[in-house]
Amino acid sequence: MQLQTWKIQGRAFHFGEHGIGQEGSRLTWPSDSLYAAVLARLAALRGGEAVEAWVGTAEAPKAPPFLLTSTFPYAGAVRFFPVPLAALRGEPKEANVRPKDLKKVRFVSEGVYRRLRKGETLADVSGDAIRLHGKSVWVLKDEKDGLPVQTDERGKKVLPVEERHFWAVEKRPRVAVGRAPNNSNLFHVGAVRFADKCGLWFGVQWLTTDADTQALFAALLEDLGDAGLGAERTSGYGQAKIKKDALLELPDPGDGAWTTLSRYLPAEDEVAALQAPEAAYQVTRLGGWMDGRGLRRRAVTLLAEGAVLGPLDKPAPRGSAVDIKPQPGEVGDFPVPEHPVWRLGWAVAVGYGGDQ
Repeated sequence: MQLQTWKIQGRAFHFGEHGIGQEGSRLTWPSDSLYAAVLARLAALRGGEAVEAWVGTAEAPKAPPFLLTSTFPYAGAVRFFPVPLAALRGEPKEANVRPKDLKKVRFVSEGVYRRLRKGETLADVSGDAIRLHGKSVWVLKDEKDGLPVQTDERGKKVLPVEERHFWAVEKRPRVAVGRAPNNSNLFHVGAVRFADKCGLWFGVQWLTTDADTQALFAALLEDLGDAGLGAERTSGYGQAKIKKDALLELPDPGDGAWTTLSRYLPAEDEVAALQAPEAAYQVTRLGGWMDGRGLRRRAVTLLAEGAVLGPLDKPAPRGSAVDIKPQPGEVGDFPVPEHPVWRLGWAVAVGYGGDQ
């Protein structure tokens, strides 16, 4: 399997957490949100018929001409990946690594990921890894030279690798001023900020060789960068440049176990993959609001990135799409949009285990 990777370069983003508060922000942007943003730009530039040509209708959805991974951080020349959840099994071999430390690991470097994908556990890799960001990020010792150099506040001393921070989630104060009483209300908005030479990356797996479709996709990403990613864009968040990067080769899932680089909504004939002995996954429940119109989207449950699943007797693409617009009667007298509101759960599937 070949992924065309893209880099998202920007300073500050607000990727909303579950719930109504603004104080938190995710570090990354999931694949279903990235899909939705691309389709929104397609609808704005080419209309609803263009969206229908890519993903079908609510009655007959179809796989789009490409699959998207979720976004993941990068630092310098090092890309980070989600931990395949089956790799959390096993006992640590290093005295300074406790079992509960393994559960804190959110991202691993490409070198660690390739070892985990072949069936090693985090415990197996622990002796060869450097732990960053409060032990939540692991990178192989021979990859550390690819990380950006950082200095202390005076700019004189180069910080050890373990003390460098390539991103931070912070809270920023904001003030809302009332119109009639002219009073003020202090609140905070969460934001993720990236250091120099750091940002997010994602991969595109093409299911078509049509050059026009690929050119249109690149134009949509450029337009998306100008429009902004995530929420709070009117307050200066989300401005970015999205640039094509290198190709990434990973093994196809074939007829064996596999792991995901995206959120995944299993189709009805794929549920058996969740029941396999090697399966390990987490679920996330998604809802939210529609375009500021005061309508709640229908909730849906997806599998988070890093799921490890059992064999299936069907080739990729795997997953499904669902129309999450509210149904008549669920929103009182509010009008329901005529067009679908898509949540795309097509998986970027990578072979897991064995020598592949």
